[in-house]
Amino acid sequence: MIDVEEFKMKEILKIEESDSNDELTVTFSDNKIMKIKIVDGKLVSESN
Repeated sequence: MIDVEEFKMKEILKIEESDSNDELTVTFSDNKIMKIKIVDGKLVSESN
């Protein structure tokens, strides 16, 4: 799980759905990326 504080008040540049439709990729204005997917019925997120 990620710390959402680093994403607060950041502008979202784009949201993309994966080809397999099981993951969203959110790109923010400071070039941070958050990936969101469902694992075992729960939302899981990671960033880089």
